[in-house]
Amino acid sequence: MSADRDDEPVFIRSKWGTSRYVYNPDNPVGLALIIGSLLFAGVFMYVLHDDSSWSDGELHDAVHSAVRTLEDKEQTVGSWAGGYDRLIDDAIQESGEGPSVGGLSVSKAHDAYDRDAPAGVDRFEVAAEDVDTVYCLGVSPQEPEAVLSSVKVTLHITVDEDHC
Repeated sequence: MSADRDDEPVFIRSKWGTSRYVYNPDNPVGLALIIGSLLFAGVFMYVLHDDSSWSDGELHDAVHSAVRTLEDKEQTVGSWAGGYDRLIDDAIQESGEGPSVGGLSVSKAHDAYDRDAPAGVDRFEVAAEDVDTVYCLGVSPQEPEAVLSSVKVTLHITVDEDHC
């Protein structure tokens, strides 16, 4: 090994039994490439994780945007079009907030025995796996019974930041 580090090559053959070339940590440029590669990989992994998880603000904005979208025009519901839970999920995904896939759940609140449940309202819980906040959406009128044809309804939706 040379006494002057600048005489070292930037790339050297791997000493692990392969004929591949690797960065040479004895050369300042090779050392900078090693550190730069590690920093790039770390930042890339952080951005990838950040883009695949929900935040409180994203969920809040997505839910409220979906409510505005669903209330703005008549919605088509039927056995083939899906129910209210499907409409809510699609509207949240189309809001442009949060990650493009995964982590979101829309489920009907089972309140048949709940005496405080308002009459004529279906309630749905919206949650994301990365966020502790849960939203309760009260949708009226109630979802029509399963029919073979589609039905157009004008929805009125209330939003509460809590379990139903």
